Amino acid sequence: MSLKNQLTFWSVGLLTLIALLAGSISYLLGQKGAGLFLDHQLRLVAGSVDEGSQLPAMQKKYLAEDQQKKEYGFVIQVGMANEPVRSSRPDFNLPLASASGYSEQFYHGEKWRAYTLVYPERTVQVSQSDAVRRDIASDAALFAALPIAGLLPLSWILVLIGVGRILKPLADVTMAVTLRDASSLAPIPGKNIPAEAAPLITEINSLLLRIQESIESRRNFVMDAAHELRTPLTALQLQIDNLAQSRSPEDMEVRIAELRFGMQRASHIVAQLLRMARYEASEHTSARARVDLGSVMKHCISSIIPVADKSGIDLGMVCDEEAEILANDDDLRILFGNLLDNAVRYTQSGGRIDVAIEVKGQMVSVSIVDNGPGIPEEMLPRVFDRFFRVQGHQVEGSGIGLALVQAIAKRESAELSLKNREDGRGLQATVTFKLFVNRDADGTQNDRVTKASF
Repeated sequence: MSLKNQLTFWSVGLLTLIALLAGSISYLLGQKGAGLFLDHQLRLVAGSVDEGSQLPAMQKKYLAEDQQKKEYGFVIQVGMANEPVRSSRPDFNLPLASASGYSEQFYHGEKWRAYTLVYPERTVQVSQSDAVRRDIASDAALFAALPIAGLLPLSWILVLIGVGRILKPLADVTMAVTLRDASSLAPIPGKNIPAEAAPLITEINSLLLRIQESIESRRNFVMDAAHELRTPLTALQLQIDNLAQSRSPEDMEVRIAELRFGMQRASHIVAQLLRMARYEASEHTSARARVDLGSVMKHCISSIIPVADKSGIDLGMVCDEEAEILANDDDLRILFGNLLDNAVRYTQSGGRIDVAIEVKGQMVSVSIVDNGPGIPEEMLPRVFDRFFRVQGHQVEGSGIGLALVQAIAKRESAELSLKNREDGRGLQATVTFKLFVNRDADGTQNDRVTKASF
């Protein structure tokens, strides 16, 4: 059921229920009020009657009236001491009450309401048929409830108009969304939207903005990737052409080596692009487990030590405190592998790279410090952008490594920072994780054991 139909149904139902209750109460109060009014008339008439001088004239008038007036009129009786009871209606002989006040009596099977005044020398009693009183009271009560019954249909019409006007902004929004192009991600107009629906429109617009940013990011990624792949592919084409023009085995071997290097570079870029796309995808999730940070770091160092040794770079750990974190082992290897690869490639021959794992409270940080040329301060905020490379360096690179490192760090809820050393002789990369805390079966925290090796 639509919101409009629900609002209309409940509003009309509630108004109808209230109208029925109000009508019933008005009807009952009208009946009671009419009864009190008729009782008051009985009392006033009884107080205005003397020893019965009005009765002959009243009998004559009664005989001349039509049947309805005869039934609806009052009956006055006067009883004097030692005299027969006289009445305003011939042949009416309702027994006189012995005390002053209201009473109910039956005469010829019909119920009568009477008011009696007892004087020392006479008794006056005024009576009225109970059936007549009920008819009069019912008519009065009906007139009291009639306005409510008449206004009920009007209230239904007003409810329909009011609900339509209240929900019109939502209908306008629905129409605007229905008519827009499928590719449109423009915000939904929120003018005159009810306060209850405004948060929903706001969240939808926020979602549209995130989708637009995601699509724009993917579009830029594809454009950047195409741009970056164009250079190595062009180089490969030139190397293939050069290979075809080789005139000697020695020249061919050189061309083949160049071609192999170009293919390796293109493959590396493609692999980095695939990893980048995988880590930036919102649906990507990594299986996490307890990981010994020292073991992962040592594996990454051992993998890149041959390259460092070839370049004459001193690479090693200066601090290795025992620490376990909750993370994905493969992701950590890619993260630290890229940081170490950058440090080795940008550190000159004879340089030094120090790796340290330090625990502080509930956090553990891994720092990689080199004594290379560093990065100009104004370029530091951009080093994590895809395909960004610092100008002035002769080192080849895809410009994806640090962007990939940042994506993995976000996935692992780690804090990544990159800054120049205070002495200006290199760069320091720091990744901070939340320490995994082991707990006993009773819920108490075990003491952490640390060690240092130099």
